[in-house]
Amino acid sequence: MRYRILGRTKLKISEIGLGGHEYRRPLPTTLGRWGELDFEKFTATQPVRNEIVRRAIDLGINYFDTTRMEEAMSLGSALKSLGVRENIHIAAMIVFPFRKMEENPKSKWRDIVWDGIGSSLKWLQTNYVDVFNLHMPEDNYSQEKLRLIIDVFREAREEGKIGWVGASSHDPRFLAELIRKYDCFDVVMVRYNYYLQEAREVLFPLCKALEIGVVVMKPFCWPYYGIPFTKFGPVKGEGESQYTPAQLCLRWILKSPEISTVVPSVNSIMELEENVAALSKEGEINEKILDSYLKIATGLEAKEKLKMMLNDPAVDIRHFAKEALLELEKRR
Repeated sequence: MRYRILGRTKLKISEIGLGGHEYRRPLPTTLGRWGELDFEKFTATQPVRNEIVRRAIDLGINYFDTTRMEEAMSLGSALKSLGVRENIHIAAMIVFPFRKMEENPKSKWRDIVWDGIGSSLKWLQTNYVDVFNLHMPEDNYSQEKLRLIIDVFREAREEGKIGWVGASSHDPRFLAELIRKYDCFDVVMVRYNYYLQEAREVLFPLCKALEIGVVVMKPFCWPYYGIPFTKFGPVKGEGESQYTPAQLCLRWILKSPEISTVVPSVNSIMELEENVAALSKEGEINEKILDSYLKIATGLEAKEKLKMMLNDPAVDIRHFAKEALLELEKRR
């Protein structure tokens, strides 16, 4: 494993982290219905996820990101069963807080934020998290809401519940404007991959100047949400590369020195080990392979490939392939 500094936090974190959404695949009954949980299936499948976390730690991974309730609960359960917490850096977040605030009177806003922090800590079975993220600040944004949330986050930091304040966004341009105006985030988590490259131009230089740590999510799910780009292969030339396509993608992302870590989702120890092995290889990063994947995924072949995925063994691939096909129909 190799490590980088997470901006002004000065935390030394692994270049490859572990994202939270891998905890959803064993729970198909809740896919697309966030917050619903089949506790019987959750308990039955938890040992598999414990082993993923255990192996991740063995490989030197020390940064774990969680978003939804079941992700935090699963990671908390795994860390407790393994008896580890020291030297493990955890990121959590309050999901769509501005949306929740919009739906409630101002008198309840502070309670909504505090409840979000408290719930995350409870699910994770810990007294603190290293990074606490504001999820999707672009959704139902207002200055008043932002200022209140940042004030609560700072109070939570003073109480030792939060180490550093972060933001998780799909809109790097909007995030950059918030940073320019308020400089209120120590860490940002954004989508960045071969298909979505905007962050490199509009956000990374700003983060470098202000020493804001950069965490990359969604490294594989492009150009369609929830579907790894590798589902559109194989492509010409990949068999001649020393990197697998996933490894090539990770190495391409980590070329940007502003990035501290990438947090891909994994569904097996084999996927996890493949990701980490990318760091031990040295050689040419052949962007032509990634470009070939992108051309297929956005070209005439895409629709037929997506139709084939409707029969994929993985329920989440079937789910997102159906959504992608509907989106393609709308564009016609």
